[in-house]
Amino acid sequence: VHWSAYMAILCFFHEVEFLLTAAYRSDTLSADNFLLNHSKAYHVAVLLCWAEFWLEWWLFGAGWKRPGVLSASGLTLTVGALFSRSLAMSTSASNFSHTIETEKRPQHRLVKHGIYRYLRHPAYFGFFWFSVGTQLLLLNPVCTLLYAYASWKFFADRIPYEEELLHEFFPEEYARYTQRTIIGIPLIPRRNS
Repeated sequence: VHWSAYMAILCFFHEVEFLLTAAYRSDTLSADNFLLNHSKAYHVAVLLCWAEFWLEWWLFGAGWKRPGVLSASGLTLTVGALFSRSLAMSTSASNFSHTIETEKRPQHRLVKHGIYRYLRHPAYFGFFWFSVGTQLLLLNPVCTLLYAYASWKFFADRIPYEEELLHEFFPEEYARYTQRTIIGIPLIPRRNS
């Protein structure tokens, strides 16, 4: 049951990434917006997760992967995280991009309403917790730890870089904004402006 839920959610995630980009940033729309060819690391992670699920099923039997409280928690976390990411993309609309923009576009605005009122990077927050949640859903103990670390490492590098750019684009406004919002990913420090 949870394998089917995982596959449905994974397909839905990639479809939503494309559709929201089509709705709000058609100027950047391409097949890349499905995020299927995102990186070799992503492909390796997905294959490892599938291998762990089926290897543990084969080695330890179906009882090892029996749905329960932990997989239900993973499903809840995954759906909530997907909602957060989708809400972030639709709230930021034309200000959202799958790549970090290194130059401020004339129409670029700092989004501070909706989910951005509380979370500084709600799309990253959603992606991080989505990745962890999928592994809890599948009851993959090894990949839960690997996904948590890999996602954390990715955002621990990406967020400070993006925040430096946002501080350059919106100096005083971004400094005030960082004081009243959180990142929501553990151990990624808030920017002190």
